[in-house]
Parts: sequence; structure tokens; C-alpha cells
Amino acid sequence: MSLSVAQIEEFKEYLETILDLYTEEEYVDFVEDIVYHYCARKFNIEREEAVKTFYKLVEENKNK
Repeated sequence: MSLSVAQIEEFKEYLETILDLYTEEEYVDFVEDIVYHYCARKFNIEREEAVKTFYKLVEENKNK
């Protein structure tokens, strides 16, 4: 299941807070789990897709 445009925007807003709280070194240890649980609860998507979308949005954020 892919996220809709509205869901991606909501996810981006959520990630802004997460990215302010954690460093890149902490992503694997903490952030992937946080993102997965949020996405599972909010959007009913699997871990693989949630983490993939997270890193895609992180890269987009870096390129701004």
C-alpha cells in the first residue's frame, strides 16, 4: 500500500519533529522503530515501506 499525497504530507510534518530530536547515528537504533509504529498505527503500512519512505523523505529534506 502506497501513501497518498495527503498522507505523505502528514508524515513529513511528523518527521520534522523526529528529525529535530535525533541524529543520523540514532536512526537505526531509535527512529526506524518510531517511524514504523507511527505508520502502522496511522496508515496501516508495513515496516519495510515505512522505513523506505522515511529514508526517501530524509534524502529529500537533505537536498533542500
